[in-house]
Amino acid sequence: MKASNRLWGSLVALSVVTAVTAPSVALAGTTDTPTASKGQLVALGDSITYGYNLGDNKAPSQQAFPYLIAEQQHLTTDDLGVPGWTSTDLLNALTNSSTMQTAVKNASVITIDIGSNDLLQTALTYGALHALDGSGTSDLADSLSSAVTKMGENVGQIVKRVKTLNPKAAVVLYNIYDPISSTDKTLYPVAEKAIGSGNVAISKVASQYHFPVADAYGALHNHPEDILANDVHPTVQGQAVLATQGEKALSILHVGQYLNSPQAWQSIWNWFKQFTHWGLNG
Repeated sequence: MKASNRLWGSLVALSVVTAVTAPSVALAGTTDTPTASKGQLVALGDSITYGYNLGDNKAPSQQAFPYLIAEQQHLTTDDLGVPGWTSTDLLNALTNSSTMQTAVKNASVITIDIGSNDLLQTALTYGALHALDGSGTSDLADSLSSAVTKMGENVGQIVKRVKTLNPKAAVVLYNIYDPISSTDKTLYPVAEKAIGSGNVAISKVASQYHFPVADAYGALHNHPEDILANDVHPTVQGQAVLATQGEKALSILHVGQYLNSPQAWQSIWNWFKQFTHWGLNG
């Protein structure tokens, strides 16, 4: 069996399994009791956030990027990633789940990594398997384009909902990486086009709210060693790469928040007065 056939076969199996198991694992990822002194990182997303296939999949993997970021930032972790979730699923949970709403309200840092399944499930439903022999790619591209549009709208509403629930939290929004190998001359170009359009939509949302994007795409692109074999999920090393991107975005966000704070302007004013004093008395 070709590697691409094995890959898509595993994706079909995963989509069936997660459709059955997702409700049982939703909102079950809290591992530490949050305290006011430590703060809490709440991770919203899908199987990537969950750390799927890095363990027995009975609970979010502590090797997943939210735990790595939280450890670096000295935060507790509430990993609410649900395997199989699309942006529609996450938006619905933020709108209707009091448990998720409470978690978001109590967070000091929130990561959002969603949208991969919008494209993946569309690909599986609308002909990705047939596209392996070169047929059906036109219909697939059209369907992915529609999925990207919907995903962009959902991500905008997700971020708006998060900021409404918790306007003070630092929010890190991830873009989407491409798990398809560039050696797959049939699926890779289609995936790249759809993912590229999806990431443009994500960047527009981030720009609207004035925060940087954690660049999963750039960090994992053409790094097959960071993706599990015959799978679409990150390895342990791939999760560490995602954590690094999240930490970079968080650092930029913190710097921007400080520069816009009254304390920063007071510091600049104090420095200016001292500089002026030195100039007058030099």
